[in-house]
Amino acid sequence: MLVDLAEAITSDGISLSGAYFEAKGDADLSVDCLIYFHGDSGNFYGSLLRQLGEMFSEAGLAFLAANRRGHDMVSTGVRGGALKGYAFESVEESRLDAAAWLEFLKNRGHRKIAIGGHSGGAVRATYAQATEHFENVAAVVSVSPGEYNYEKVVNVHGEGFSGPYREAEENIADGNPDVFLRPGVPWGSMWTAGTYVDCFNKDNRYSVSAHAANTGVPTLYVFGGKESEVGGEEELPVCGLAMRTLREIGYSHASVEVVDGANHGYNGRERELMKVIRRFFEGL
Repeated sequence: MLVDLAEAITSDGISLSGAYFEAKGDADLSVDCLIYFHGDSGNFYGSLLRQLGEMFSEAGLAFLAANRRGHDMVSTGVRGGALKGYAFESVEESRLDAAAWLEFLKNRGHRKIAIGGHSGGAVRATYAQATEHFENVAAVVSVSPGEYNYEKVVNVHGEGFSGPYREAEENIADGNPDVFLRPGVPWGSMWTAGTYVDCFNKDNRYSVSAHAANTGVPTLYVFGGKESEVGGEEELPVCGLAMRTLREIGYSHASVEVVDGANHGYNGRERELMKVIRRFFEGL
């Protein structure tokens, strides 16, 4: 399938790349495009984003596979400036990335946009809309976000998480916030000490269940059955935490769906994920 390569420049000068899938026909939905941010250390051309883009395009809905500044583990930012990439990315910066892509879509003629993403991109979609209340956003689609709640993550992972967290705090106190850490929990990734403490800060500044209260628009949360199965071989505990917490709270504007048999990457279950999202749009 032919797609348009896209570029957006954030207000702080970072160039973001993406792929725009034009709608084939008219799905007659309450949204006219879905922005979809990749997961942590991923990028806009990952398999899940490509497949969703093709499926939504064929179904009559435009789709934008969008890079965050946290694409890949380490990447360049502003020319001559500090390094970027997931290891250095703050969730707080997602507001700027989302704003840049929304401006891009506005210039393409879109007015009723859904903002979403997968994994860490899902956390950022919720956070950006909850803090900015973008006027041209009509819905949020958050697929497999983790719950960034310090105490709950400690309860799940114990010393496996709290030990590296203390190490990160010590590095910051010693004036070394850019030291790289690969703690293995809450998932296998690499962070700088400063980013690790920011992401899972004890003040729960990026808790997806807390920010879900303030999106101001219909919001869908989707989880894989395998990733949220307690004790399962493919369990990702922070995602299960998010799912159970959101269900317990039961926000009136938010719904929680599970794709049976899906792992965190929705491998082999991509079409089922697309159908869940489409049903949500049809009900708006």
